[in-house]
This record gives sequence, C-alpha cells and structure tokens, in this order.
Amino acid sequence: MARVLLINPGMDVAAAFGEYRSLMEPMPCVGVAYLAAAARQYGHEVRVLDNFVENLPTAEIARLTREWDAQVIGLSMLTPSAHSTTELGRALRRQTGAKVVYGNLHAALFADEVLNDDAGDAVVHGEGEHSFPLLAEALADDRLPTEIPGLSLFDGKNVIHTGPPQVIEDLDALPWPAWDMLPHRSYTFLPFVTVAKPCLSLLSSRGCPFSCRFCALGYQGNRVRTRSAENIAAEIDWLVRDYGIRHVGFVDPIFPLNKKIGLAVCEAIRARNIPHQWWWTSETRVDVIDEEICRAMRAARCKRILFGVESGVNELLTGVGKNFTTDDARRAVRVARAAGLEISAFFMLGLPGETAEMTRRTIEFARELDIDFAKFGLTVPLPGSALYDEMVEQGRIERHEWDKFTTFNPDPDSLAYIPEGMTGAQLQRLHRRATWRFYARPKMFFRQLFVTRSIGLKQMFNGARILLKQWWTKRL
Repeated sequence: MARVLLINPGMDVAAAFGEYRSLMEPMPCVGVAYLAAAARQYGHEVRVLDNFVENLPTAEIARLTREWDAQVIGLSMLTPSAHSTTELGRALRRQTGAKVVYGNLHAALFADEVLNDDAGDAVVHGEGEHSFPLLAEALADDRLPTEIPGLSLFDGKNVIHTGPPQVIEDLDALPWPAWDMLPHRSYTFLPFVTVAKPCLSLLSSRGCPFSCRFCALGYQGNRVRTRSAENIAAEIDWLVRDYGIRHVGFVDPIFPLNKKIGLAVCEAIRARNIPHQWWWTSETRVDVIDEEICRAMRAARCKRILFGVESGVNELLTGVGKNFTTDDARRAVRVARAAGLEISAFFMLGLPGETAEMTRRTIEFARELDIDFAKFGLTVPLPGSALYDEMVEQGRIERHEWDKFTTFNPDPDSLAYIPEGMTGAQLQRLHRRATWRFYARPKMFFRQLFVTRSIGLKQMFNGARILLKQWWTKRL
C-alpha cells in the first residue's frame, strides 16, 4: 500500500478574476473527495490538502509532504490553473522524491505535454476511482503499471499510453466522497447558487447526452450512467444527519436529466423523512422540466433551480447546439415559479457570431424573465469542447495562455475568445453593463433583501461595491 497525498491546487484569484475576486470563495471539490474515498477503501494511507482553502506556498507543501513521507502525490488540474499546477508538481517531484500524478480533464487532454515537461510521472484519464488506487500502489513499488487502462506514464524518456480508460458502470458501488478529509465547513457555492450554509456537493450521474459546442463534458462521452434514487437519497440523509449540511448542491450538468429520474429521486428523498433544516439545488435544461416535476422537486426540499439559458437570441442558441429556444426558457421559468422554486439563470456573452446588439438583446431578455439571479459570463472555449477545437483550427486561440481562460479575465487584451467585429474592451463593458442592468433595479433590491435572503451581508456589500465602483468610474 502507499502513502498518498491528494492536492486541490490553489490559484491566483486576483489575476484570474480581477475586481470580482472578493466574490470567489472555496467550493467543494467533489472529484478529489471521491478519489480520496476510493484510495482509502483500497487500503492506502490518504491525506488531502485543499490549497484553495489553505493557500500554502510551495515550500510549505513540500515540507508537509516530506514530513508525512508521501510516496504518491495526486494533483487535480483545471485549465485556468494549469501552469501553476504544473509548476507545483514539478517542484514537489524534485524536492520530495514523491511520484506525481495528474488528473482531471486538462491533464488528460495534454498528457504528453505535461509529462514530457518533466513535471510528473503519470496522468489518469477519465474516471480515476478504479485506476488511481492501482496506479498509486505500483508507483510506490517503483513500477510502471502498463497493464492498467486509462493511463499515460513517463518512463524517463518517453510517454506510454495504456489505452482508453475504464468506464465505471455501477456508480452505486463507489464509496461516498471522503468529506471528513477536507475542510468541508469552509466551502460554499457562488452567491447565486448558495441557499444555506454549510453546504456540500452531490453527484448523481456521469456523462451528458447533449452536445453543446462550448461544453467540455463531451470528453467523458455521451452515455449517461445514473445512481439509483435510493442511493442518492441515502447520501443526502448522510450529509444532513452526519455532517450537519443545510444545502446539498447537485453538481451534475443536468439534474433532473428527465422527468422519470427526477420524480423517482424526489420520492426517495421524501420517503427518508430527512430533518427539515436543509435544502437542495440543481441545474437543468429549460426543455426537460414541466410543472409536475417542479412541484415534486419543491415538495422534496428543492429551494432553487438553475437554468443554463445562455442567450436571448435564438440564432446564437442554435449555433452552439442548445436545441431549445427563448420560448422554452420563458415556459420553464413560468412553471418553476408556479411551483414555488427560486430561479437562477446563466447567460453567456460573446458567443460565436454574436454582435453588440445581440448582447444587448440577451441582457434585456434576462431582465424580462421572472428570475431571482442572473449570472453573466464571457464565453470561454475550454479545451475538450467543439468550440475550442474550431478556434484552434482557425488560429484564433493562443493555446498555452491557460491563465487567460476564465470568464472574468480582467485584461480585455487577453480574453480567451472575442467574437469577430467586437473588441475585448467592448465585450467587457457589455459584461459589466449586463450585471448593472439586471441587479440595479428596485425590485431586485427588494427581492434580495426580503424574499430570497440567501446572500450574506459581506457578499452583498462586495457586490454592491463592485457595481458602484464601475458606475462611478464610468465603465458601464
């Protein structure tokens, strides 16, 4: 068995999010928690460091690694922090002698690049709950396990690929996330998602049957695997009773995926009679829900539903493969509101083919909808998405400037993507204008203060301060 240290790396929040950095707080890293549980179940000695919470310098992480005598280090790699994560891995590998393994989508897509840069010993592709514990045992024994599928291994000279990853069919068989190893009381979601604290994430399925062009989840495949309704409800019960969680956030790209699944889970939740001091939230599509499922969700303690509306222009929705219309969004908002659900909606500004006038139409569409929160983000063609591949092929993306791949990149001259005919400064101005136009209304002040009341005073103050500064400096 091995001594394993799993790390959720931190990132330069100020550089990535600019003036919005005060709104960014640590969120539950459910993937790391799943991997920790799987490695512990296998028999490894496991520790977890969430450095987004702890914010330790590399030298201190290296000291802790040596103090514990970790043999294998696992690092989760996201696109915006890919450079800093690679630098951390390289430093730990040299300073501690531990084997360094990378996981998550970005590492899988650029495995050769990462390993040939002398930054690690292996990359885990796809789902790691089965392959990582086996890999860790082999690396601790100083052996390259070429027989394990779904790995990229560095033998000192070359990168060896062991074939496609194994797909985990029975999600119910996985151990629940090892939240006891993480600082779970420090976690929250973004302000437009959080309804109560403390909060933790829950994953009820893997895979997505849809093919939105801006989404990188297609890398995992379009075949969906779901947990049983009883297993999902049991985990919620465990989180509420054992951890005191008051907000369980489904982090599936779509939940409920369809009416049948949604009704079954809602029934299973209600059957457990979980103490009524908690809520749940989930994101779904506007074209998969109706009033019956919304009412069932509300009866099962769903507080807020999140819709990926994306745009108020049907032409743009078609262009990114959403396969629904603005009328579908209007209908979904009506039925969710009729069922008593709070509503957050996500909008993407700067989609392919978008003009400034189209952006303004999206802003006005958001104001028209009867929703409680709107989150406006700039379009980022993330690696693994069809949009990214198209932009690379056209020579419109600087592939290695990963730290620029954030929706709140403060530098207008280094945005990951700008539609033709627009400038970065213009797009950012419209982005700021969208938030101002939506929230700077008397009815929104009243709703946030007296109806939803889920944003804390600190977050409300920070948000108001940002908007007023933008208005005062005439950047709207």
